[in-house]
Amino acid sequence: MALITGCSSGFGEAIASAFASEGYEVVATMRNPDNAPESLKAIAAETPDSFVLAPLDVTDAASRQAAVDLTVKRFGQIDVLINNAGIGARGSLEDTPEALWRKMFETNLFGPIELIRLVLPLMREQGAGRILNVTSVAALLKTPFMGAYCGSKHALDAATIALDTETRSFGVRAVCVMPGPFKTSLPANSLDREASEPYAKIAATFNSTFDGMEAHAPEDFTPVVEAALAAAHDADPDMRYPAGTEPVKILPPILEALAPLRKIGLHLTGQD
Repeated sequence: MALITGCSSGFGEAIASAFASEGYEVVATMRNPDNAPESLKAIAAETPDSFVLAPLDVTDAASRQAAVDLTVKRFGQIDVLINNAGIGARGSLEDTPEALWRKMFETNLFGPIELIRLVLPLMREQGAGRILNVTSVAALLKTPFMGAYCGSKHALDAATIALDTETRSFGVRAVCVMPGPFKTSLPANSLDREASEPYAKIAATFNSTFDGMEAHAPEDFTPVVEAALAAAHDADPDMRYPAGTEPVKILPPILEALAPLRKIGLHLTGQD
């Protein structure tokens, strides 16, 4: 069974639908299930015994606990946790206030980590489990005017790779699903900060370039869905599953350079 966050649209909606089609029992979560996409409402209506829409605010401790409790009560176990919920923001480091940095990290990093901490004892007891954290190419790219977003995704990437080494002896694996540019609701909901005068010129150039990229981003989430399914099914999963990253030409050499980090982690823990 799979517990999936951020299913109100985009990747989460597509992943929840695909996992249901693959025969998984699914708890698809979002802040307000009443506003769930029609596609997921239809699945829940057709297969109420195996597909549940549930409320979850990943930044709220009580909400996280309630979602996990509901899942275990309903299905008895959690085989796959997919941390997909996230928010974005543009703005220079100087123009981005502390409160926004904290909101970004609460949603993109601390919420997922706390959900992981809740499910790990269950997965250890089962002797198996898979944790999929949906990051972004931004986890490896240090994009100007997106420092808070890139920082939160980079931190989740690093935590995931460390976690995988810590938990593999329990039969639990942690991996990253790393989407490239896609047309999702993230830009529309982005918590952007207007550039102050010193940054106005270069921010305008960046925004124009980035808006152009987003306008031509693909709407078909199939690569992300296929990456998530592979990450959940592969017996010895990769550290990262890129999806739709072809436009980011610099990414393959970065991934190749980072590959030895897994070997270093295994060596440090006597698992090599």
